[in-house]
Amino acid sequence: MRLILLIGYMTTSLLSNSQSIESVRKAFHAAVLEPEVSKDFHAYMSTSQNLSPTIRAYRAVSEAMLAQVLWNPFSKLSQVKKYQREMEIAVKENSSNIEIRFLRLAIEYNLPSFLGMSQHIEEDLDMILRNLSSVSSMNLDPGYSQYIYYFLESTGLCSSDQMLAMKQTLEKQSSF
Repeated sequence: MRLILLIGYMTTSLLSNSQSIESVRKAFHAAVLEPEVSKDFHAYMSTSQNLSPTIRAYRAVSEAMLAQVLWNPFSKLSQVKKYQREMEIAVKENSSNIEIRFLRLAIEYNLPSFLGMSQHIEEDLDMILRNLSSVSSMNLDPGYSQYIYYFLESTGLCSSDQMLAMKQTLEKQSSF
C-alpha cells in the first residue's frame, strides 16, 4: 500500500515537473515505514529540480536511506558520504530550519557510531527544543509533528520534562 502511495506522489510530481514539500514529506514517510521503498524514494528525490534547503535535506536523507538497503559496505559508505555532503549544504543554507535539523538528527542518530558521523545530534536537538515555537510556521501536517515528537520520545534523547514541554507547545499550536 505504501509503495502505491509513493508511486502516486512520484507520478504527480514528475508530471508537474516539480515536487511540493508536502509530496516529498509523504514519500519520505512511506519510505521510513517500509525500507524496501528507499530505492524508489531515492530515485524520486534524484529527479528534483527544486533545490530549496528543505528539499535538498530530503534529497540528502534519500542518500542515507539508500545506504540501508545496499549490501556492499563500500557502496553504503559512499552513500552516507553523499548524504553528509548534501546535508551540510542544506544546513548552511538554512541553519534555523527545524525540519532540516530534525532530518539530520534522525539520520545521525541511526548511523553506526564507528563511522564518526554523528557529531551534530546534541546541537540539532538543542536547536529544535529552543525553537519549537516556529513549528507552526512550517505548515507541517499534524501527523508529521507527531512523528517528530514520537521519534524524540522513543529515542530517549529528551528528558520527560522536555517531552512534556514539547507536547504542550505543539498542542498550543494546533499542529499536534
